[in-house]
Amino acid sequence: MKTQNCADITLVDVINLMKMAGMEFAHLNQNVSIISEQDIESELKKNAYLEDELKRFSVGFSQINSSKIGRVALKLERIFSKIPLSSRRLHLRDACIISIMPVAERSRFANCVLNNMSLRDKPKYLSVRYAQFLEEGISSGIDLVNDDVIYKIEKINAKLYQDVLNSQAVIGKSLGGFRGAILRVLDSLSSVVRAGSLEKSYLLRLWSGYNTFRHYHNADLKALHSNRFNRLKYLFQVLRYALANPYASIRTFTWHRFIRLAKVLLGIDKLNTGAWIEQRFPLDSTSAEKPIIFAVDESTAQCLELEFPQTVQPLVSIIVPVYNQYATTISCLQSLLAHSEGTDYEVIIADDRSSDLTVSIASRIKNVRVVRNEVNLGFLKNCNNAAKFARGKYVLLLNNDTNPQPGWLKSLLDVFSKQEKVGLVGPKLLFEDGVLQEAGGIIWRDASGWNFGRGQSPDAPEYNYLKDVDYISGACVMLEKSLWDDLGGFDELFCPAYYEDTDLAFQIRARGLRTVYQPASSVVHFEGVSHGSDINSGIKKQQRINQGVFRDKWKQVLDSENHHVGVDVFNARERAASQKTVLFIDHYVPFYDKDAGSRSTFLYVKTMVEMGYRIKFLGANFFPHQPYTETLQQLGVEVLYGERFARNWKLWLEENAEYLDVIYLHRPHITEDFISEIKSLKKCPRLVYFGHDLHCLRTEREANISDDKKLLKAAGEWKEREYRIFQQVDTVLYPSDVEVKAVKEFSPKTNVAQLPLYVLDTPDVANFDFSARKDLLFVGGFTHTPNVDAVLWFASEVLGKVIEVHPDIRLHVVGSNVPEAISSLASDKIIVHGFVSDAELDSLYRSIRVCVVPLRYGAGVKGKVLEALQAAVPLITTPIGAEGIPEAASVMEIAEAAEDFASSLIEMYGNEQKCLQQLAGRADFVSEHFSLGVVRSAIEDHILG
Repeated sequence: MKTQNCADITLVDVINLMKMAGMEFAHLNQNVSIISEQDIESELKKNAYLEDELKRFSVGFSQINSSKIGRVALKLERIFSKIPLSSRRLHLRDACIISIMPVAERSRFANCVLNNMSLRDKPKYLSVRYAQFLEEGISSGIDLVNDDVIYKIEKINAKLYQDVLNSQAVIGKSLGGFRGAILRVLDSLSSVVRAGSLEKSYLLRLWSGYNTFRHYHNADLKALHSNRFNRLKYLFQVLRYALANPYASIRTFTWHRFIRLAKVLLGIDKLNTGAWIEQRFPLDSTSAEKPIIFAVDESTAQCLELEFPQTVQPLVSIIVPVYNQYATTISCLQSLLAHSEGTDYEVIIADDRSSDLTVSIASRIKNVRVVRNEVNLGFLKNCNNAAKFARGKYVLLLNNDTNPQPGWLKSLLDVFSKQEKVGLVGPKLLFEDGVLQEAGGIIWRDASGWNFGRGQSPDAPEYNYLKDVDYISGACVMLEKSLWDDLGGFDELFCPAYYEDTDLAFQIRARGLRTVYQPASSVVHFEGVSHGSDINSGIKKQQRINQGVFRDKWKQVLDSENHHVGVDVFNARERAASQKTVLFIDHYVPFYDKDAGSRSTFLYVKTMVEMGYRIKFLGANFFPHQPYTETLQQLGVEVLYGERFARNWKLWLEENAEYLDVIYLHRPHITEDFISEIKSLKKCPRLVYFGHDLHCLRTEREANISDDKKLLKAAGEWKEREYRIFQQVDTVLYPSDVEVKAVKEFSPKTNVAQLPLYVLDTPDVANFDFSARKDLLFVGGFTHTPNVDAVLWFASEVLGKVIEVHPDIRLHVVGSNVPEAISSLASDKIIVHGFVSDAELDSLYRSIRVCVVPLRYGAGVKGKVLEALQAAVPLITTPIGAEGIPEAASVMEIAEAAEDFASSLIEMYGNEQKCLQQLAGRADFVSEHFSLGVVRSAIEDHILG
């Protein structure tokens, strides 16, 4: 929110206004958000409704055992459920188990409700248990509600609603269909015999309630049903993926993957089934869409009236230069109005002495500013004159022969807020039929220009990443108003038009600022509408004349920095001749919020981009997983995806290897797929291999724990495979000194070094409040089997011992792709959250007292351990969990056997001094071993060589 000099308005007035508007307002002193009382009441009403529903169904379930027919139904189901062994139906007996579970575990709020909201005045909104938790916070004296409150209420209600849906699904499956109808009839007859009336029996009351609920929530019930495991659905998904991506499917085929797929589809292997299928056989939900065009003819245009939002303090001043062509201008304004929501902007119509309906445009278009010239100035001077009236922080010049597309304006602004040293920004330009017109411009040494990508698909990977370019077409450009004024606008040397936009970009770059192409912003440009397309007649011929003018002005720069026509397009398209270039090759684009390996890869990509290196990324499945691919693209990373690259990746390497300085290979099974072809290149770049963990070591440890001879044999096979990779690359990297030592032992000639797994921020240990925290936390993605084993071992061997001493303690389990073995642990003592957002995880880190990492096998530095260190939370782990971390015992507790682990955890959980002592050295530890400076040095020394 922007502050204004309004001395007569008090903070109380503002708060009241914001309450009325139902919006949030940042409190200047307490850095929290005001939540309207209506918002809280709405959520509490929802809470009361959901809790009442769940209680009603629970009572009904509990009465099943009181009904003779209900008990018969349970017995029948026990018999029937033994017939279809593969059946995954929920039954009435499951409902009885649900009925004795607690309604929901309530979170204690960090803040209380608004000071003027008495709980006793609103009993109809609150369940008894809910009121109790809210009452506990009142003594804190806080009179404002933090925005976390609404979030927590919504989260509780989401959990309640899920419980209700699950309960109703049980009723629908158990009492629906032919068998359910028989049960209902029998129960009705039993009721008549028992009570002598047609009063609804227990089962009929449940069925009636179910039908009422289904009437209002049918879509959610269907969604719940569709989300259940369905092997046939996954089979079709695999087939659809193979048909859509035949070459990528063949390239990534292995017998191991085929056998695993067969086990999954046959129901033999249920571990992480959905996640395994989705990651390896994803379906592309995106499709090229035709742009939205506001077609307006002359007769329609004069009847149209538009009203733009009034803005006292615009962020952006959008200047639309016009000369006649009224219908074209109206089309542009319609599109601009429809697709610019969410940003404060003003529209300035720069009328260059039009003679058509444009002279009366102000009477039809409300809340625009019209700057009308007394004489025709020409395009360039018209823009310069209109910009004098701009009030926004940014000036955006937009041709009237354009139609901006949804999200265009915010995406342009994002570049200024998220990138450094940005001077000028422009969008992807499209033809009316959706074909690409320009993905940034190239200026050659002779001052001629290319609209890069012209006539190509706008969805192709090479046109969809943020990049520096020579220039952006003047059809749509944005820059800061202060910079525009400092430059004096367009150079009038290029009057009346052409090359003024190119000159503007070169002037900005001469000041050390960047000209950036933003592919997330799209604008349709009806090329040639304004000035035609014949460069030998009319004003268009000025384009050829001004090419020479531009060449004379910028001769020194062009000769030293730009390429001859059509030469080195790979560099010319993004002004990157002086940058070192690194090609990452991994299994797929990094799922940075789901597993530690992906997070590490993402952080290294991001760090290298920030260091000024040019990054290309190739995922072995050639699939544009979202939002992860777009995240990389918005960092400036070109991601090579799609069937075209799956077929032609080697050709791409052959053509562009000379521009690559390093190929950074990840994981043994991925490296094996590519390394032979890479080594055969005429100009093979430097090869660096990052194994994430030493697979032979991890597999050997798992074999020793499980006493599995097959795993022991597999460990030997991994050792041979990894050794072959070591012989073919220039440098081998692992995050753990233990792995580095192991590699040196069985491959002494290998150039191996240690690379920090993460870049860590300095831990904020001052915010750790021992008394305000409780419970334990485990974080880890469950496609990684050591994490599954860790939670199962901790739950069965350790947690019970801890509960005996600390009976109120609970374990929170967080991680993507939760298998059935973990989800079945859920109880009042084990809260299985599954995948959570970064914000939710941060909230958990701020509320729990101790992190546990009870790994029994694995290899490499563990990302979950480093995250706990950064989160400033006391930590206990095993020697495997601490492995590879220097001086680990100084910043974490380490214990191995179940008895020792439980004993150490019990002592730490109840000992504030011990926790604070462990946290005391965290900041210095992170600075010494995992700071940005340490990681950057490692990149320069080991990756770039």
